[in-house]
Amino acid sequence: MPRPEYVMFQRLLSTQQTKRKDHLGFLRALPTMIVFLLTIWTLGCSSSGETIDRPSNLPEEMVPVRTDISITNLTSLNSPRDDFGLTMSLDTSLVFYTSGRIEARGLHSIFWSRSTARGWLAPQLAVEVNNAESNGIPSITPGGQIMFFTGCTYGFGDCDLYRVASGLRGSVAEETTAWTIPRNLGLRLNGPYWDSQPSIAADGSMVVFSSDRPGGFGGRDIWISLREQDGSWGHPINAGRSVNTVFDEVTPWITPDCRTLYFASNGHPGLGEFDLYFVVLDPESGFSPVTSARNLGKPINSHNNDIAFSLSSDGFRAFFSSNRSGGLGGYDIYQLSEAPIAIDPLNIVHGVVTDSKGNPLFAEIEVTDLRTGNIIGRFQTEPETGEYALVLRRGGNYAITGEAPDYLFNSQQVSTPIDLPTNRYDTLHHVLQPRKGWVRLLLFFNTGSNRLERESTVDLDRLTLFLKANPDIRVEIGGHTENTDSPQANRQLSLERAEAVKSYLVGNRIVAERIDVKGYGDTRPIVDDDTEEGQSMNRRVEMRVVE
Repeated sequence: MPRPEYVMFQRLLSTQQTKRKDHLGFLRALPTMIVFLLTIWTLGCSSSGETIDRPSNLPEEMVPVRTDISITNLTSLNSPRDDFGLTMSLDTSLVFYTSGRIEARGLHSIFWSRSTARGWLAPQLAVEVNNAESNGIPSITPGGQIMFFTGCTYGFGDCDLYRVASGLRGSVAEETTAWTIPRNLGLRLNGPYWDSQPSIAADGSMVVFSSDRPGGFGGRDIWISLREQDGSWGHPINAGRSVNTVFDEVTPWITPDCRTLYFASNGHPGLGEFDLYFVVLDPESGFSPVTSARNLGKPINSHNNDIAFSLSSDGFRAFFSSNRSGGLGGYDIYQLSEAPIAIDPLNIVHGVVTDSKGNPLFAEIEVTDLRTGNIIGRFQTEPETGEYALVLRRGGNYAITGEAPDYLFNSQQVSTPIDLPTNRYDTLHHVLQPRKGWVRLLLFFNTGSNRLERESTVDLDRLTLFLKANPDIRVEIGGHTENTDSPQANRQLSLERAEAVKSYLVGNRIVAERIDVKGYGDTRPIVDDDTEEGQSMNRRVEMRVVE
C-alpha cells in the first residue's frame, strides 16, 4: 500500500487527466495501452511471479552528512500549499516557480517574484503562461527572457513541454515580465505520454526532462535532448541506468557548466520516499553519465520527499523543495547556504543590441560553435533595453550574433580558455545597421593569406541565407588591411580576400552578378594602426548593400 504522501506526490507531479479533452483521446492513449498490455503479458510469462521491491533506505552510517551546508525556508515565497521548482535569473533578481496557492488557476500555476532591498516581492501569477489546467516546473535562460515549462492541456499527451518568450510590455507594469503565447516544443520532445519538468542548459545546448515514454527502464525516466546543427532539438536520449531505475526519476536539473545532472528518485537507496541525487556527465561523449548516482545526503535529503533541486545561472545559489515537517504546508522551497558541488568556471557575457543611433532593439541572439558550425543556443534581448545575458562553457570558441527584423546581422567572437581559473565577464555591443547598410563579417584568415579558415563559414552561411532570402539585393564585398606592408601589397591582399568571399557565395548558388568586390588595402582604417588591437580591427572584410 503506497504511503499517503507518495499518492499526493504522484498527483502533484504527473497531473494525470481524468478524462481526455477531445474526441481523439482514445487514439492518443492507444500506444500507452499497448505498452501496458505488453508489459502485463511479459510479466505473466516470466518464471517468477514476484513483484519488484523498492530499495531499502540507506543505513544511517552510510548517509552522507554535509555539516558545511545549512538550509533556509524561503517563507516569503512559500504558502500553506505546494511550492516547488524554483528557477533564478543570472542577476539573481528574478525567480519563477510552481505554486498551488489560492491564486493559482489550476491545481498548480507558475508565479514570479523580484528581489528588492527589503526581500522578495509578494509572488504574482504569470498571467500569460497559465491556464485553467496545471502548469509548472519552469526553467529560464540566464537573462530571464525565455522560459521552458510543463503544460498539461491541449498538447499531444497528458503533459507536454512548452517554450515561451518575453514580449513587448506596452502598458504592462514595468516590474513585471510580459510573455508571448506559449509554444509546444513539438513531437520530437513530446508525445502521447507524460513529458514534464524541463531544465534548459544555461548555454542553451540541451534540455533534460522526465517522461514515462517507452524505451526507458520503467516508471518515469530522465531524458536528454541536444541541439542539432541547425538549432532544432534532437531526438531524446535516455540518461541511462546510472540515473534511471524501474521506479521514478523526476525533476532533473543540469548545472551551468553542463557537467552535473541533479534529479529526484524513489528507485535508488535513500532516506525517504524521494531523495535528491547527482551524476557527473562527460561533455565529450554526448553528456553520458560517468559516475553512478550519488545521494546528496543530509540536511538536503530527509525522511520525507525532497525534489526539484535547482541552481542559479552562475551556479552559486542552490534551491530544492521538500514536504518535511516545519514548513508552511505541502511542499516548501528551501535555499542552501552554498551549492553542494562546485561547478567549472564560466564565461558570462552581458550584451546589448542597438541600432546605429543607439536605440535598443528587440533582437534574437544566436550562439554558434565556430569550430563545428553548430548552433549552441538561441536567446533574445530584453524588449525595452536591448540587453541580454549568456553563460558559456570554458574551452569554446563562439560566435554571438544579434539579428532583428529590417536590420543586418552582427556577429562577434568570444573565446573561452580551457584553463579559465575563475568566472570571466565579457561585455558586447552589437550595432545593427539597416538592411541598406553594411556589416563587418566575422571572418578568419591566416596572416598574409587569402585562404578562408573553417571558422569563417558561420557568418558566410548567414550571409548566404540573407542573400537567398532577398534576391533583389546587390552587395559589395570590400576587403581591408592594416598598414604593415606596402600599399600595393595591401590592396592586392584585400582584393584577394574579398574575391575568396565571393567565390564561397557563388559556390552556394548566389548569382555572381549580384556581388561586386573591392580591395581597399589600408586606405580606410577605422582606428589607429599603432597597436596590435587596432591592426586587428582594421584587418576586415565588409559587406555593403548597394542596391
